Amino acid sequence: MSKNYSEAKCFIKSKNEFEEITYDELLNRIDTDPSYIMKKFIPLHGMLMEVSQKEYSEFYKRQNRQRYLRLRSAKNGDVSIDMLTTDEFNGEDILVDYTQDVEAMAVKRMVIKKLYESISLLPEHEQKLIQEHFYLNISEVKLSEIYGVNQSTISRRINRIVNKLKKLMKI
Repeated sequence: MSKNYSEAKCFIKSKNEFEEITYDELLNRIDTDPSYIMKKFIPLHGMLMEVSQKEYSEFYKRQNRQRYLRLRSAKNGDVSIDMLTTDEFNGEDILVDYTQDVEAMAVKRMVIKKLYESISLLPEHEQKLIQEHFYLNISEVKLSEIYGVNQSTISRRINRIVNKLKKLMKI
């Protein structure tokens, strides 16, 4: 339990129900009751929930699988249309809709191709920031910690890059 959960609620199995305790109380029980060292907890909506060994293993197996898929997608240069969604523009607008006629589908394919080309024209550091935020789903807050700048600075950088992509996408 390396993450700081000092303000978190913790739920431990007590008979046939869950008992809510504070994180500090959990730490106290771990220090005083050796049986607590073997208990497994998973983070759930900012809280810790005691689970069985099987549930714990399955949870982290799914987590690792998702991380692997995100990294593989980033490595392969997969593009998420969601990265272009802003208040003014819906990234889904450039998706292929197979109910449309062939001409409309061809135009949308050209737009997607242009998106790939536009991303490749960005400087490496901008591609990296877009990749970290949109492909790897790293929050702006976490990125601000990584880059050592304010979250608002990261937000402005991302918006600037997305606007640059929009300009590059003009066909």
